[in-house]
Amino acid sequence: MNIRTQQIVSRINNDALRQAATLCLDVAHRFGQRAASINGDPSFTKVGREKVLMEEAAKTYLPGLKVAFAPIAKAFADAKTARAAISIPAPDPSNIAAALERQEIRAMVRAMSPNERMSFLMGTVDERIVDAVLSAPGVLSGLLDEQFGQLRDQAVERRFGDRVAEIREAEETAEAAQAAMLVARNDIRAATGLDERAFDRFEKKAVITPWLVKEGDRVVKVVPGSTYPAATADEIALGKFYANKDEYLADNPGARLAAAA
Repeated sequence: MNIRTQQIVSRINNDALRQAATLCLDVAHRFGQRAASINGDPSFTKVGREKVLMEEAAKTYLPGLKVAFAPIAKAFADAKTARAAISIPAPDPSNIAAALERQEIRAMVRAMSPNERMSFLMGTVDERIVDAVLSAPGVLSGLLDEQFGQLRDQAVERRFGDRVAEIREAEETAEAAQAAMLVARNDIRAATGLDERAFDRFEKKAVITPWLVKEGDRVVKVVPGSTYPAATADEIALGKFYANKDEYLADNPGARLAAAA
C-alpha cells in the first residue's frame, strides 16, 4: 500500500470497507500504469492509443471499480434500511379517547406563538405531547416542515439513541470509503482525458454482465462470495447464464481484475 492510499483509507474504521476502498484505489492505479504503457507505445497511432485506452477503461477498469465498490454500496444500503426501521410508532386508530386527546394537544400547541411553540416542544419531557404532534401533519400543530423534522429527529434520538449512534457511525464509515472510490474514479477519468460530463455518459455503459441462474421459476443473480438476489428486469435483459465462475470471469475482465487485486 503506497503512502497516498494509506492516507486516504486511514479514516475508515471497518476492515472490510477499508479493504474495498483500497481495492478501488488499486484498480485506478493499475489503469494509470496501463494508460502510461499505452501512451508510451510507439506502435500505436494517436487514434489507436485513444481507442485501446477507452476500450480497456470500459471493459475492464471501470467495471472493476464497480465490483470493488460493491461492499461499500451495500454498507450504504444497510445503513439506510436500518435508519428507515427506526420510527415513532403510529397510534392505535381504534382508541377514540386517545385520538381526541391528541387533537386537543395539537390545538393547544397551534395556539402558541411560533417562538413559544418550538421552545415548548423541544423542551417537554411528556412523550404524549410529542407523539400527538408527530402523529399528524406538522401544519396541524402550526409547525413548518423543518421544525417538524427537528422535533422528529430529537424524539428518535432520545428513544433510540444507541441505535442511532451505531447507524450514524456506519454511515460515516461508508462515506469515508466512498471518498476513496471517488478519488479512484477521478484518477481513471483523468487518465482517459474526458471531461466530467463526457466521462459520466461513458461510465454508465461500462458495466459487468450479470451472471444469471435459474432457481425454480425465478431468475437470480450470482454475486460471487455473497448472496443470490432476485435479478431485476434490466439484469435479466443484460445478463448471461454462465456455466461457472471461470466462464464468468473470462467474459468480465473487470470482475477478474478486482478478484486478482
